[in-house]
This record gives sequence, structure tokens and C-alpha cells, in this order.
Amino acid sequence: MPDVHFHDVFADFEGEFEGLLTDYKGESRHATIRTMQAQLTSTRLFNENYFAFIAALDDAANRGIKIIALPGDFSDDGQPVHLQGLVEILERYRDKYDLQFFVTPGNHDPTRPFTTEAGKNDYLGHSGRPQPIFSFNHPNCINKSDQTNSSKNSKLPTPHDVACMDQVKELGYSGLFELLSEFGLTPKDEYFYYETPFSSYQQGVDSIGQKKKEFGFEDRQYEICREGSGGSYREEEYTLCTEIMDMSYLVEPVEDLWLLAIDANVYIPQGRSDDSSEVIFTGSGNTGYNKLITHKKHLLPWLESVARRAEKDGKTLIAFSHFPAADFYNGAAPKIEKLWGKNEFQLARMPKDSTSRLFAESGIKLHIAGHMHMNGTSVFRDSVSRRFMANIQAPSLAAYVPAYKIVRITHQSDFAEVETVIMDEVPDFDTLFPNYREEWNYLHSIDYPSNWNLDILNSKTYSEYTNWHIRELSRLRFLPREWPEDVRALLSGMTGQDMLIATQLQSSALFTVYKEWLKKNDKEIENMTTGFSHEWVQARKKAVSIAHEAGFNLSDFENWDGEDLSVDFYRLRNAGELAIPDITEGRMNQYLFIAKILSESAVNIVNQSKTDQQFHEMFKDRFRTVFDVLTIFRDRLPDNNFQIDLETGEINNINIE
Repeated sequence: MPDVHFHDVFADFEGEFEGLLTDYKGESRHATIRTMQAQLTSTRLFNENYFAFIAALDDAANRGIKIIALPGDFSDDGQPVHLQGLVEILERYRDKYDLQFFVTPGNHDPTRPFTTEAGKNDYLGHSGRPQPIFSFNHPNCINKSDQTNSSKNSKLPTPHDVACMDQVKELGYSGLFELLSEFGLTPKDEYFYYETPFSSYQQGVDSIGQKKKEFGFEDRQYEICREGSGGSYREEEYTLCTEIMDMSYLVEPVEDLWLLAIDANVYIPQGRSDDSSEVIFTGSGNTGYNKLITHKKHLLPWLESVARRAEKDGKTLIAFSHFPAADFYNGAAPKIEKLWGKNEFQLARMPKDSTSRLFAESGIKLHIAGHMHMNGTSVFRDSVSRRFMANIQAPSLAAYVPAYKIVRITHQSDFAEVETVIMDEVPDFDTLFPNYREEWNYLHSIDYPSNWNLDILNSKTYSEYTNWHIRELSRLRFLPREWPEDVRALLSGMTGQDMLIATQLQSSALFTVYKEWLKKNDKEIENMTTGFSHEWVQARKKAVSIAHEAGFNLSDFENWDGEDLSVDFYRLRNAGELAIPDITEGRMNQYLFIAKILSESAVNIVNQSKTDQQFHEMFKDRFRTVFDVLTIFRDRLPDNNFQIDLETGEINNINIE
């Protein structure tokens, strides 16, 4: 039997780039309220994701791959304007290349179980100004006569008048199912097998031909309550119990390959609207598998049954969903929580060990996820059952590093081969740059304080563009929002040389350097007080010595600063091995050297003054955590091209020509 090739285009379209109001082919169309209504059939809201997605599909088709899975967030919040464009693309590639597409929903499709009025304030409009677009029954459209374009603060962008179109509603499950049912959500005659958690299945029976009536929207409902799972799991005190759809399914598209598409969205009822007519749900972005095991219990026995039957009947089983099923930070979560806080760095999305254990116990060995915009690999091992589950975090086509995964398994083989394809060259990715330049010019004209760096528009390749993107995200979003103010202040003023020297300070001068940097004093550190200058000189001599012993020159560390460190930190967090080419080998080795020095310098505060204790806590403890986490992000399991032993869970790098 020929090799089974299972190909995943894991494109996590979660609004990483600003949207632009254009027609479908990319020609700029700055629609007004009047023209928009006449152009609804041709208008699309899109950005660089479109070009990257097309390039990835072309690449996959040229490789002869026939099966493509999309693990959620394939639309912008379930808006018809995006979904209709997606359907056109999938149908075109299905018909031209005989591709089979299989979708499973993410937290942006749908954002809630039922259709809601929606829209956004910041589509890119005419002259670089924001263009608000909302559905007709959204309050911003109903009350738009009361709105004004005037802004009291001249440094805030002034939007155009609100435009109204129902194409930006956020569809619920019913609308999504209607549009996307042909892409794995319903059975086809060419499938060898198909089932859902709700269908009556029996191996060897033609479930597709005889039971098509079991696969409709109304046949795939389950009850969920605020406190937990409904249905047979419902307890007497449970409230707000409501039926919604579960899109999970199992399909055998080619003989002996089982694809298990898990709808891991969990929308928990929270209350009722003001008139008590509708149930209000939470979003599913931070719930995932932690809440699936408490609020969608009907899936657990089904997952176990699928895995058991796959093993019994010799089927190759690959599960995929939008959400991670295991630790995506390589054990760094406790350190991250210690410095940045338990609500930062998307820690709310981290699966608990107990959650991953249940997943591994089900017998599913290989799971592929999106959601995090990260490239990574993890393996959870259950010490009791001795079972394991490998979780592959597929990168996003819309973010740094833009890539997708190819998974190859030879039938009845004990190994899965994973290849990561980086989308470096993307035709026409710069099509919208003239419009972005208009936006920059407008923001510059009003002295907007958070304007982005215009040099990004000099990018020659798509990967260079996303490299700029991670730099700007770090500068404008991640650092201001996620990092403690004192650590951020130090990063903004220190070079790598400063950091290495500061690791060797041992006296009351320690806190002085912290206070001076925190005040962003422009004076040279050596020119502070005479006493401190002496301490700094002594620390510098020690730094020269330890650097020389390790094969460095102290001046080497002057070539990077705190901003470079923070950007590389996020590069490694998001891209793992894929980030290494963008970080010079010398700088990486210097990071690791400082991390080693900090880890070996025991914090002894018994005989220290209060100010020394404060500095040790600040620098030699808190900065130690920064470098520790950076090192953990670097030293992860192989996540570029690798092989998974499906019997042992061992993962090893491989070379792919």
C-alpha cells in the first residue's frame, strides 16, 4: 500500500494584521456607506493572510499533497464576508487539484454559539484613517446618527463615519455549518468511514450510505450548563442549561487513515440578556481542553472509543483541534507566572497536567493544534498508565515565523514524520503596502505616539515582513502590556555589556545602578558617585575575566541591548527552532552565558543592606528568571523537521531534502 500523506495547513487567522477594505482581487476599494451596499457581492475584507494562504495551498498542491486540515480560526470572527471568500478558495483548489479539506472550529469561528451583531472600529479606510464597519442591528449602526468624527485628543486617530453591512455579523454554529459543511463536517460517498459523537456507528457497516440523516445540524446538539456538562451528566443544581452544536467528527478519507477532528470550543453560559430572552456565553479562547473535560464530558468516552477501535482495526489515527492539549512552554510556566504573573503570556490557555493526562489515557498518541501562533512540540507522559500523547503546535501563516506542517505516516508504521515548511516567498504579499503607507502618513501627521516603524514596508520577502512584525509587536504590545515596569525600565537602558557587568556587583552600589537606570539617567555609569565608580570598575574587571575564560570579549556584549533581548525572547517563544536563523550565533551564546552566570550566583542576603537586598531581588533574581525562560524556550524538543516514535513517544531531529 502506498504511503499515506496527511497534510496540515494550520493557518491561524486571528487578526494578527490590520484588515483593509478591498475587493477580493486585492485592488484597493475605499468603500463608503453608499458604494458598499452596491458592492457586497464582490467586497472582501482581507490582508496579508490571504496571500500567505494562497501561497501555502499552491505549495501543498505542487507537492502532490491531497489532504489538508484547518484547525480553526480560518475566518475573522465568523464573519460571512470572510467565510464566503474562504469557501470560494477551498472550492477552487478542490476542483483544480482534487484536494480534500477538513475543518474544525476555533474560538473565532464561532465567537459565540449563536449569531451575534458585530463589527470592528479599525478596518483600514480611505486616507489611512480607521473605518468602522458594523452589522445593521449593532448599536453602533442603530445609534450612528449620534456619533461624531471629532476627537478631543488630536493624537488619537479620527475614524470615518460608521458603515453598516450584515456581512460582518459573527455567525454561530448554524451559519458556519451551512457554509462549511462540504469540508469535513458532513459525510461524502467517497469517504471510507464517517461518524460523529452522536451518530450510531458500527465498524464494517456503511455508516455513510445508511445513516446520513444522523449528521445534520439538529442531530449534533449537546447540553451545556454554567456549572458543567448537561444531558446525562447534568446535576440537579445546574443552571442556564442550553443546547448547542458540537462539530466534532471522525473521517476516513483514504483507506486506513482516521482523522479525528475535535471541536474543543467550550462556550459556558453566564447569564441572560436584559430581557431574559437569550443566554449569554463566554468566549472559548481561554477555556479549551481544561473546560472540555468538565463541560463537554460527552466527548471523553467517544475519544476513548475512537482510539481503541483505531488500534484494534489497524487504523492510523491523527487528532487535530484548535486548542493545545499539552504544555506549550516546555515547563517554563511556573517561572513565567513568578515574574510576569499568572494572567500573562496566555497562561490561562495552558492545559493542566490532569487535562493532558486524561487525553493521553484516551489512547490518542498524536494531536495537532493551533491557537497559540507558536511553533512547538511537546510530549505528555502519564506515569501510571505509561501512555503518552505528542502535541504539535502548528505555527500561523499570519505571524512569525510563517509556516505550516506536513505530517507523513506510512501505513502501519511506528513513526510519524513531520516537516515544517516556511513561507519565505509569498507572491504579492506587498500588494497593500501603499495603503499601509497612507495609514503611517496619517498617524505621523497627528503625532500618534504608538505609530509603527515605516521600515517594515521595505521588506523584500514575506518572512522578513513577519520578522518586522514580531519586532513591532514586542515594542508596541508585548513589552508595554506584559512586562513589569521595573524590568522594562532596565531593559530600555542596558546593553548586554551592562548586564554582564551588573552580575558581578556585590556591594551597596547594586541598588544605585538600578535607581539610575530606572530614572533613565543619561550620564555614563562610571561618572556617577566616586564610590560607585570604584565598584563598577571592579565589577567590570571581573566581567572581563569571566568573559575571557569563556572565550568572549567584553566588547562583544555591547552589540545588543535590552530591546534586542526582548525581541529575541519573543522570537524563541513563538517560533522555537525556526527563530534560530534570525538570532546570531554569537548573541545566542552570550545570552546563554549570562543565564549561566546568573543561575550560578546564589542569592545570599543574610549580611546585605536593605538596598542590596532590593537589587538582588530585582536583578539577580528577576533577571535570572528572564534568562532562564529564554533558555527554556531555546532548549525545546525538535519542532522543525522531526520524527515521532508512535510506540515510545521519542522525538528526534531528521534531515529532509
